[in-house]
Amino acid sequence: MNIRKWILSALASSVVMWALAGIWHKLAIPLFSRAEDNVKHEGTAIIALAYLILAVLMAYVYPKGYQGGKPSWEGLKFGVLMGILWVFPHSLAMAGAHDESIAYVFQNAAWHVVEQGIGGIVIALIYGKSALSGK
Repeated sequence: MNIRKWILSALASSVVMWALAGIWHKLAIPLFSRAEDNVKHEGTAIIALAYLILAVLMAYVYPKGYQGGKPSWEGLKFGVLMGILWVFPHSLAMAGAHDESIAYVFQNAAWHVVEQGIGGIVIALIYGKSALSGK
């Protein structure tokens, strides 16, 4: 594994996904949904840490499953899968535990497919076609 690319892709994708999360939760959702009226996002540093951990794991796993195709397409497919695996089951559990709207769970999960899809593209573009060879 190329440690330099791993670190760079993890840092870059975590910043991109964290920024997208802020745009989504602070700007987009309030425009068309009341689902987050009572939600407070006070732990900005913890949220950034969570995205860093997610990105480190994504950047570690990505080259192990790289199929040799166009990096942007491979990254998108990988990121979409990560978005589904990371968010949907947790959101569903939280909806049950906190009596949240199932519609919001699907809306949020759909957004995370986009968000992690873009994060996957960032990772893939940094790794490039060398993901298989480790160069």
